This record gives sequence, C-alpha cells and structure tokens, in this order.
Amino acid sequence: MKKHFFLLFGAVLTLAVLSAPVYAENTYVSGNVGMTLSNDLNIKNTDGNVLIKLPLQTGINIQGALGSRFNNIRIEGEIGYQTKDIDLAGVSGSWKTLSLLANGYYDFYTEGIQPYVTAGIGAGRVTLSDFIVGGDTFIWDGGVTKLAYQLGAGVALPLTENITIDVRYRYFALNDVIEGHLIKYTPSTNSVLVGLRLGL
Repeated sequence: MKKHFFLLFGAVLTLAVLSAPVYAENTYVSGNVGMTLSNDLNIKNTDGNVLIKLPLQTGINIQGALGSRFNNIRIEGEIGYQTKDIDLAGVSGSWKTLSLLANGYYDFYTEGIQPYVTAGIGAGRVTLSDFIVGGDTFIWDGGVTKLAYQLGAGVALPLTENITIDVRYRYFALNDVIEGHLIKYTPSTNSVLVGLRLGL
C-alpha cells in the first residue's frame, strides 16, 4: 500500500511538472546538497510530556527537482534524502528520511540576485537502521510514512542564462509518529544547502 502511494504521488508530481512548460517561461532541473544541523529528537508520551531527548548529529541532505518558472513564481516536484546519526553514549543508529514534495517558490526579482521564499507539502518515509543499545541490535520494522512539509528561504545567483547557484535554509518536518500507542515524536530537520539550477 505504501509503495503504491509513493508511486502514485511521484506520477502525479511528474505529470504536473511536465505539463507546465507549455505555459511557463522556462523549465529547469536542480540539485542541492548540504548538512542538517544537529538537534534533539524529543520522545514524548501520548500526553505530550518529554520522556527522553535523543541527540542527533549533523547529517547529510540531498535533493533533486524538476520544475518550471512563471515570472516570479516557480513550481517543482522534488525527491529528497536525509540521514542523521544518533549521538548518545551507549546508543548508535542512523535516522533516514526519503521524501517526495510538491514545492512552490516566490522569487522577489526575476533578474540578478534573486531572494526567495519557499513552501512545500508531500510525503516522507522515516526509518531507523543499525540501532544498537548496550551491544544489542534492534530491528526497525520497515519505517513509517507520514505527511511531510517544508518551509525555507534562500538566494539564487545567475551565472549564465541557464545556470544559477542556489543557497538556502530549510525547515523540514513530518507529522507526529506514534509507536505502540505509548510514545510519539515529530521528526524534523534544519538544513543549510547549496546547489545548481539548470535551465532546459
């Protein structure tokens, strides 16, 4: 069921973006890479009280997108991958997130340096792998798929007519994950990324 959801969501994004060039000024592909800042994952009970703060190290964030521009507005379909390691004595593991998002952008200028704001919504699948506590390995049961969203801002600097450098900050989060009707947590990351946008 979850695999079918991802396939359907990806197909809808692809069709929407591929149909946009008929009306758009230009179409582009982009790639961004950067780091997710270290933070704590707050494990709570169902009443919202924090039971434990699970520290997470600085991680990696990679994104690729296909989009189109309409004057100051851009729309795109994006696939992203993030990974962060647990940073706690006696505990190890990697938290990974695969996401599919439909993003919108507003560029404040269409020429020269272009500050922008962005927001997006879609789906994300979070998994925990290589989870070891006190020498015992625990198997994560396939991961969880949740509604995902992102908010951000950045600056784009055109190098040529078809090549643009992009620097951005982004906040990304999933809906609450509830485990065994006992605990819940909200996976989220703050990232700083740099990338290229190539006009087609």
